[in-house]
Amino acid sequence: MKSILVFSNGEKIGDGIIKLPLLNELKRRLPNHNLFWMTDQGSTVYTSTLKNISCNYIHKIYEKVNLNYFFSNKISNKYQLEKEFFDIILDTQKSVFRTLTLKRIKHKTFISGSASGIFSDIRLNKNIRNAKKYYLEYLYDLLDLILKKEVDKNFKFPINKNIEVNLRKIFSENHNYVGIAPGAGEENKIWPLNNYIEIGKYLESKDNIIVFYLGPNEKDYEKILKQNFQNAIFLENEKSLDSFNNIEIIMASTKFLKFAISNDSGVSHMLSTNYCPLIKLFGPKDSVKFTPKLKNLITVSSSELNSDKIEDISISRVIKAIEDLD
Repeated sequence: MKSILVFSNGEKIGDGIIKLPLLNELKRRLPNHNLFWMTDQGSTVYTSTLKNISCNYIHKIYEKVNLNYFFSNKISNKYQLEKEFFDIILDTQKSVFRTLTLKRIKHKTFISGSASGIFSDIRLNKNIRNAKKYYLEYLYDLLDLILKKEVDKNFKFPINKNIEVNLRKIFSENHNYVGIAPGAGEENKIWPLNNYIEIGKYLESKDNIIVFYLGPNEKDYEKILKQNFQNAIFLENEKSLDSFNNIEIIMASTKFLKFAISNDSGVSHMLSTNYCPLIKLFGPKDSVKFTPKLKNLITVSSSELNSDKIEDISISRVIKAIEDLD
């Protein structure tokens, strides 16, 4: 088997989910290559929370290699990288020091967008160097330099079948369900909870049952939401799911949703599995770089109102997005 090494800065949960379609593309385009994954100083969820999914694609992970930038005899003190050889190295980050050190690993072909691609063995065109686009599309552009193919737009994240069996006991085929993820890691990315309550009541009036997705720092939301929605589902409280990975539960549950609504958050990446439509609300962050191009995704951004405040998005604008899905 040939080999390809993908180098990154590490993956937190959002990054890891964003890059899962890349793993699929690498395997689909280069089936005769073993995939190796490497991070410099950061860790990757591919060795932890997303291991059950990533192990279907990645042959071996070099985590926290701590590259020696300044031309030490050893590229890494943790791994003997001087003895390794890879047919292809795909450098997905843009630090020149890291790129120069990485290029010291023996290889046949080196691909990198660092410093506008001057260290890449295959020249980058202007579209790759200058375009403002979703991060995953940039990675696909780099991959196209190795082997150009149409991206598999029908790719869906693999679902844990045992989780799916348990979810079928919670979700009835006789009802419609809509997911709502009202939280986010940063305060300025959170649409007001009262607005979500109004949207939830509107959806209930259309014969939908609401499924709320709450993070560990959003427990104070639960009491308020339960007071307003007696029939709502909170998957984190379902005892039958206690033994499963919460991230995989959220991803699997999208198979049962009519659609979902969320802020720009880690949960929004879990909901963008391509099993159900997603309405994603943006405030100050770049909605281009962090939004996947899915056929059933609608973004609503405060930038439409020349504002960077997510609270400026009106309830009526979100209802219009819901109607656009029908």
